[in-house]
Amino acid sequence: MANELKYGDAVTLQNGYSNWAGGFLDVTAGGPSGAAYAVQTASTATRGGLSGTWKIASASPTPKPVGATVLSGDLVHLVNQFGNTSYLDVNGGPVAGSTGGKYGVYTSATPNRGASTGEWFLFAETSSPQDDAIRTGDVVHILSNYGQASGGWLDISGGGAPSGGGLHTALTSYYSNRQTGSGAWRFAQA
Repeated sequence: MANELKYGDAVTLQNGYSNWAGGFLDVTAGGPSGAAYAVQTASTATRGGLSGTWKIASASPTPKPVGATVLSGDLVHLVNQFGNTSYLDVNGGPVAGSTGGKYGVYTSATPNRGASTGEWFLFAETSSPQDDAIRTGDVVHILSNYGQASGGWLDISGGGAPSGGGLHTALTSYYSNRQTGSGAWRFAQA
């Protein structure tokens, strides 16, 4: 089907916070040692050119080829296309002021800095038809594989705008839907 996500697709990720007003996953300057960019959400998917564009790459022990369908439960890398491409990654402790926050989210120049920091499981709530494929517009929860899937769920902090012109700071949470859709995401073709 035309709207199925495929490995190698360039996509944007919209956050479901407050009825899909959480913004688009995006990168900006900054971050701790080992980070390429800080990750936040922005009001548009094209705030900084390709800063909100991500490619889906297989992170499975037996990698899936470019063009294969992305399935619910797949292990992936999300590769940001801004500047020098970088990988969505957990790095550091919880974001200050975030109730339920677990780790900071940044990008890294390498797919894994260690212990699967750049690997993410994609879990769709449902899709039509129900054939395991993830499609554009499906509500998806994204779980970090850091420490054998104990890195937390990709989320945003609703408290205050981060530096760099973003809406919310990205973090991982102990909860898949911590606050009014903050852990829900949907993909669109870039």
